[in-house]
Amino acid sequence: MTIHVRLAATLLAGTLLAAGTLAGAQAPGEGAKFYAEYRAAFAKAKAIEDVVPYLSKARVEMVNKTPKEDRAKMFEIMKALDVKDVKVLKESKTDAGYVLEAVGKGGMGPGDAKGTINIVREGGKLKLDKESWKQ
Repeated sequence: MTIHVRLAATLLAGTLLAAGTLAGAQAPGEGAKFYAEYRAAFAKAKAIEDVVPYLSKARVEMVNKTPKEDRAKMFEIMKALDVKDVKVLKESKTDAGYVLEAVGKGGMGPGDAKGTINIVREGGKLKLDKESWKQ
């Protein structure tokens, strides 16, 4: 084999390997990107009001129904039960927005947690509607 043929074969193999790697990798969709933004905001939040811009109208109504004096304790519990190292496994588009299937660590107990996250589009923006986690 000449050097040119070897070089061409090496480049072709590298290109095919890269294409196979990219084809197997799924870029996060719009719903997963929004959820990652919400998770980052939640991690930094000091109070429930800090994440209200990410919540659906129904969730905001639930927050507003909670007496102001109880909100800090509620948020403290939310933080304590938060699932860590969340990875979105599947994103499905729905008429209302997206449903994400995810896994993470912790939450209500030790070990892995499986979650379903519902994201809705309200006023053209994505909002977190519901999270359901099971150990």
